Amino acid sequence: MKVVINILLVIAILSLIAGIISRLTLIPLPIAPGAGIEARSLLAFTNTCLLIAIALMLLQISKSK
Repeated sequence: MKVVINILLVIAILSLIAGIISRLTLIPLPIAPGAGIEARSLLAFTNTCLLIAIALMLLQISKSK
C-alpha cells in the first residue's frame, strides 16, 4: 500500500510540473500523439492522484489503529 501511495505522489508531482510548464508557455505538451495535453487536464490529473493518495493514506492509518 505504501508503494502505491509513493508512486501516486511521484506521478502527481511530475504532472504538476508538466502542468505548470504548459501553463507558463501557453503551449499544450505534446504527450499524446496527434494533440497535446493542456495544462488544465494535467492539473486535474494531479488533483486526482493526490486525492487517491490521501484516501489510501487515511485507509492505511485507520487499519493500523
